[in-house]
Amino acid sequence: MILSSVMLSACTDMDLVPESNLSPENFFKSEEDANAALYGTYAAFMDNDIYNQFWEVLQSQGTDDSEWGGGRTTNNLDKNALDKFEFDGNTNLVYSVWTKHYVGVNRSNFSIENIANMSSDQIKDDVKKRLIGEAKYLRAFAYFNLVRVYGGVPLVLKQTTKLEGLEVSRNTVDECYEQIISDLQEAKSVLPSVGQLPKGYLGRATKGAATALLAKVYLTRGDYQNVVKETAEVMQMGYKLYDNYADNFDVEKENGQESIYEIQYKRNTPGVMGSNFNGFYRPPFVNINGWVGYGDDPVTRNHYECYEAGDLRRDVNVRLYTKEEYPNMSSNYEFPCYVNKFLDPSPLAIRSQGGENNYPILRYSDVYLMRAEALNALNPSDAEAYNCLNTVRRRAFGLNMNEASDIDIKAGLSKEDFLDVILLERRKEFAFEGQRRFDLLRTHKLKEAMMAQNPTIGAMVEEKHYLLPIPVTELDANKLLEQNPGW
Repeated sequence: MILSSVMLSACTDMDLVPESNLSPENFFKSEEDANAALYGTYAAFMDNDIYNQFWEVLQSQGTDDSEWGGGRTTNNLDKNALDKFEFDGNTNLVYSVWTKHYVGVNRSNFSIENIANMSSDQIKDDVKKRLIGEAKYLRAFAYFNLVRVYGGVPLVLKQTTKLEGLEVSRNTVDECYEQIISDLQEAKSVLPSVGQLPKGYLGRATKGAATALLAKVYLTRGDYQNVVKETAEVMQMGYKLYDNYADNFDVEKENGQESIYEIQYKRNTPGVMGSNFNGFYRPPFVNINGWVGYGDDPVTRNHYECYEAGDLRRDVNVRLYTKEEYPNMSSNYEFPCYVNKFLDPSPLAIRSQGGENNYPILRYSDVYLMRAEALNALNPSDAEAYNCLNTVRRRAFGLNMNEASDIDIKAGLSKEDFLDVILLERRKEFAFEGQRRFDLLRTHKLKEAMMAQNPTIGAMVEEKHYLLPIPVTELDANKLLEQNPGW
């Protein structure tokens, strides 16, 4: 088994060195070797088809937040297919999301098995447990994405070392979640808390990351008691909301007090990957450092207008451009609104090296909103549910988060109405952070949202669209796989 890993870094303590040709026979002799293998697992999630670009296409296009049209067009067939619900099992991105996540799974298995085989004179026992915990966190992370997107998928828990015996059947959704929960519980038991990180550890998985991801898994499953339990634990770990929402996306404040887990990037550093979102989101008429962007995830009027007056998040998340500002803008654009997050104007953010911006996976505000949703589901009159929701809302309006205000959501909503408020709040709080589609899927509101955004597209949404099809290439290669219903 050869593990060729692209190493990553960021404006953190995570200083990594590229390695290649890592095999158990000549590697895994020291803690440094074990770390190098694990860094390759982290790097799998930085792939362009996952968190460095196209995963966000899947999470925002094909929702009410983004839509190609009104003069804004793309030549990318996959983007159009996802946007208009015209994708199928032959769509390239449907295949690449599957394969690239399984790369992450296999690298996790590679790290788990080989680190476990290291002797005590090669690596300290507590370090061994922690590194295996990191790998299990990453494996759970990959499978959580896969099961939410495709439904039950094959659980491969051993490293793939040869081309024989690769045909495996799909596990059930319940079996997938059992494994995800098991991996996260083990990771949670051995990973360091945010206040006790080893030297050089910043940016890697922590006890807080495992606990918060467990809460999200339980929320997806409708296990609200466990959501309350896990979020309560995270709230004792020392995380804090920034007073200013925009601080979450300041490259000088990455991995800060509100960050629980984020994908690490660094600009203009040879051998280290920068963020592609700097060009992905930048409009095609905006030239910075000598290059223009692609204008992906073109923002809908529906999204732009979902913010209340005074909500400071809107102008952090999105920007409505004008012809006066940019005379070179096409006159065909009916609503020239684009994502404003993750743009790096630094002269160091050149096209070939990307931007500095990390990509957030879990922020502390998510813990508040998950807890609010779970508490309301258990008891619609729960006062803490309103307090958790309103804490996030007050920050959004630049108010004291600990004092009642005029923008507070008042108690007395039905369970269903409170859920709608929460989903709207999540839409604004986590705009273009890979959460909108999952929120609509787990609450079965995707078609409803698309009908409100564009009835023509909404009419295309069928029950089958709540899962992606299994890629045809995988079905052809593995005769034990079965296609999802309707595809």
